[in-house]
Amino acid sequence: MQPSHFLSSQWKPLSSTIVKVQGCHRYSLMRKTRRSGSARQDKPDAILHGRHRFSLVFELGASAALLIAALITINGWHVWQTYHSALAKSQTATMNLTQALSQHASDTFSQAEATLAELARQIDTLGAGAAQRPRLHQLFQQKAQGLKQIGAISLFDDAGHMIVTEADHLPAVNNYADRDYFIYHRDHPELTLRIGNVVRSRMTHQLIVPISRRLNHSDGSFAGVVLESIMLDHFRNFYTRFMISDDSTLMMLLNNGTVLYRHPYDEKIIGTTIAGSPLYQDNIRQNHSGIVTSVLSADPEQKVYSYTHLKQYPVIVTTGLSLDQTMSDWRQDAFNHAVMTLIFVVMITTVCLLLMRQVRARMRAEQELIHAQRELRTLNRSLEKLARSDGLTGLYNRRHFDLALDNEFKRAMQSRRELGLILLDVDYFKQFNDLYGHVAGDECLRLIGQTLHNLPLRHRDLVARYGGEEFIILLPDTDRAGTLAAAQRIRQGIIQLNIPHEGSPTGILTSSLGVFVGLPVAGQDTPTRLVVKADSALYQAKRQGRNQICQA
Repeated sequence: MQPSHFLSSQWKPLSSTIVKVQGCHRYSLMRKTRRSGSARQDKPDAILHGRHRFSLVFELGASAALLIAALITINGWHVWQTYHSALAKSQTATMNLTQALSQHASDTFSQAEATLAELARQIDTLGAGAAQRPRLHQLFQQKAQGLKQIGAISLFDDAGHMIVTEADHLPAVNNYADRDYFIYHRDHPELTLRIGNVVRSRMTHQLIVPISRRLNHSDGSFAGVVLESIMLDHFRNFYTRFMISDDSTLMMLLNNGTVLYRHPYDEKIIGTTIAGSPLYQDNIRQNHSGIVTSVLSADPEQKVYSYTHLKQYPVIVTTGLSLDQTMSDWRQDAFNHAVMTLIFVVMITTVCLLLMRQVRARMRAEQELIHAQRELRTLNRSLEKLARSDGLTGLYNRRHFDLALDNEFKRAMQSRRELGLILLDVDYFKQFNDLYGHVAGDECLRLIGQTLHNLPLRHRDLVARYGGEEFIILLPDTDRAGTLAAAQRIRQGIIQLNIPHEGSPTGILTSSLGVFVGLPVAGQDTPTRLVVKADSALYQAKRQGRNQICQA
């Protein structure tokens, strides 16, 4: 909002009707749209005391504060450095553990891949007919005996029936066409190794990781599946060798986030997914390897996680060491430093307070003198305020108004902004005094002064008693519409006082207002000339019947 429209935005007409009578404007009733506070009051300047009396106390306090700040900064820097050092050590330990687990997983899957590749070559060479199955059975037994992690080696035909296994007998229920590894190879022509989700073996009833490979006929059509079952206990036995806390985590996952194994072991978690966790979404899915402090959705505790994708297989190995445990030594060290720092802070503060107490004791006489000076200055301010105020209405007096007008006149000349003046005269006030007495007249002026005092003025606006029953309002940086709106509000406010006046044609006390709004012209206008223009507009309002506003 521009300054020139301040008052026009504060006052809105109840009716937009304006009646123009011989250069005068009679406005309809106005209402205040919002309460903006009381008239501006100049606050006295704060009494500034000599700094010399506080210099020693200040120096003592500042020295103690600097010493405490330096002590806290040094210890804080030490704690910060040791924190990063402890975190780096935990990250290194996590990374080393992840590398060991990933190498073990890679070796396991490499052996399985080599075994399945060799068996696939033998099956392609010998065939899988009934005559060759005893020989394949012996071959499967040899391979199973050489690899302890193998739970079973099986061959399935194109219908899903197990036709060869390393066991002595085929299972009673002999159809595996519903297994996901069989369905996958049946529908995908690739002759690549597949690592499937953990399932429970129908032969041994143990949890296994199925590693499978497709077999084709000579014409490329689907011939069946050769399967090597890696016992989950193989990974369990290996992972338990590592001395980690119960709240730390070792995991082997498929690329899609499905859990193949988790340590500490929990069978309910096997086969679940962490694809929705922040660890997977923000890190594992986007990067080949890394170290990060994160959380799992099923485990809200923050841990230091290291993860890596196996190069040749769709498997991820991740290690999560408990941040709480890995930082336990650091926390103890940080606690010791914090206690020592607190002890030194208390000692420094105590010594400083004792010294400051002695200094204050020697300053009591000076403080009493300053207190007396403060009271004297307060009295001077009160006298100055009385010199600038009207004793009856509490508004500024004419002397203060003249000084303010002179300053605003110069400011308007420099800034090229309009200046608004409203001169108010109480209608038939002499008759009011004759009818009701001077005491009632004074009370009437006091009520009008209170009404003007409650106007929502800006910082530089000013209301003053100009003399007798006349009041004047100074509105810097205010255009014609804003000044007229303020004048109408003032006229209506006096009417709303509803002060009985039998000597007035209206029956109540009213007022006439003269308004001047303009830009002072250099060499022509003076502050006094502006008041004269407003006074001319006031007398025009009186000549035309009073209880109205005229503008120069």
